[in-house]
Amino acid sequence: MSENNNTEDKNKDIKPVVEVAEKKSVEEVDAKVEQKPTSSGNSFSYVLILLLGVASAAGAYYFWDIQNKYKNDLVKQASQISTLKNELNKVSSKVEDGEQESQKKLAQYDQQIRLVSEELAETTKISQQAIEVVNRSQRDWAMAEVDYLLRVAHRRLEVSKDIAGSIAALKGADARLQQLGDLNLFEIRKQIAKDIAGLNSIKMADVSGIALALDQVLINLVNLPFKSVQEEVQAQLEEPVKEEINKEQTFVDSVIKTVKEIGDIKIHQRSIKVAKGEKQQVQIEQLMHTHLIGARLALLNKDQVHFKYELEQSIKLIENYYDQEDERVKRLSNDLASFVSVELNPQLPVLTVAWSMLQTEINKPVVENMQEPEK
Repeated sequence: MSENNNTEDKNKDIKPVVEVAEKKSVEEVDAKVEQKPTSSGNSFSYVLILLLGVASAAGAYYFWDIQNKYKNDLVKQASQISTLKNELNKVSSKVEDGEQESQKKLAQYDQQIRLVSEELAETTKISQQAIEVVNRSQRDWAMAEVDYLLRVAHRRLEVSKDIAGSIAALKGADARLQQLGDLNLFEIRKQIAKDIAGLNSIKMADVSGIALALDQVLINLVNLPFKSVQEEVQAQLEEPVKEEINKEQTFVDSVIKTVKEIGDIKIHQRSIKVAKGEKQQVQIEQLMHTHLIGARLALLNKDQVHFKYELEQSIKLIENYYDQEDERVKRLSNDLASFVSVELNPQLPVLTVAWSMLQTEINKPVVENMQEPEK
């Protein structure tokens, strides 16, 4: 734009110079003509006019050529300016794209920096915790160990009913407290000893052993002998007479009464329960099998009521249909009777008292912990 303005100023300066030169040449010619009216003067004036005309024409041509050159230069400059404008637009668009990309990268960098800052804060927190753990005193370590053992004892008893495991954990905690030799912890040791004594007084049922015994009963159930009608009648006849003999009765009267009682009348007063045929024996075995399976499931679920009911039903079937003189039947009846008295869900103590006392002791200030207990 500055070059266009310069060319226009030059053209404005050239035009008045040409006009002034032309006017001066005309005035000089007129003055010379007026001063020299002779013929020689006229010819000289003509020559001078001709020279002036040629010079003016040459000057005009020169200036015209210069103007054309300036015009060409202006056109070239205009094309260059348009090219520069296009390039400038392209550069500006690239700059804008670059700014957008840079903004995206900056956003990514900010996010990464934020993540790194969060990780650094977490690392600092963990490091601080590690420093606190490392700087613990021997007493703090011992108290933390006792706390862990008391928690284990409580969980073992609450979740798995493991009395032996709970007792072992409590004994470990008591031994660790004993090593500290702190009289302030005597009450905690006293409570731990009380908990151990309470656990030792509890008798837990051997669920696995009883379940295995019932499995063996189910396997050997088909080998148990059934009783016959003759055996049942003989058993009833051999029952002792429980009625007292009055003093007024004679020996003969008592003998007659005894004979009547052991006769057919007494036998028919009771129903004779025996398995009649192989089919009924199979049905009794299946019923016995069902009750024993129910007792086993109730045992595993620690359902005291159903476990006792199924065993009692099994014992009744054995008494009514199996040979009571057989050693296997006697042994099975005794085993099932002993299982009935087993307590599947004994009342378990709560092992949180010692732990609560320990937490109170841990949360005390250090100075208070070092003081001797009041008498």
